[in-house]
Amino acid sequence: MEPDIAQPTLPAVEERTLLLPDLAVEVEEQGQVTVHCHFTAGLADAIRIWPSTFLICRHTGHRSQLLFAEGIPLAPEWLLVPAGREIHFTLLFAGLPRECVLFDLVEEIPDPGGFHANSILRNAMDVYRVGI
Repeated sequence: MEPDIAQPTLPAVEERTLLLPDLAVEVEEQGQVTVHCHFTAGLADAIRIWPSTFLICRHTGHRSQLLFAEGIPLAPEWLLVPAGREIHFTLLFAGLPRECVLFDLVEEIPDPGGFHANSILRNAMDVYRVGI
């Protein structure tokens, strides 16, 4: 006869760690917009993204707020990019209104040189690739 060994009980996890695959599922369910960006440095450059970056619908003026950035630091941090080097980063935004067909990506900052991508044509998946 084998001894009766009780199975250990694991403590309940109160806080959930959000991993990228989980984030992708939640993004799809909440109707958010994904913008994959690429940037090529002319001379040596330093870049960052400000939280005051929006998708602005050309028809309604609706502004979708930046929710998450991957591969680029948020201001005030900087990323140094050597001359001629291309980097890729991803930005997630709140959803656009259903009637939006054309929109701009606009980084509103107090200095010149903010990121802009104009006249982005909306698609059914709300996933885009733009050069900055």
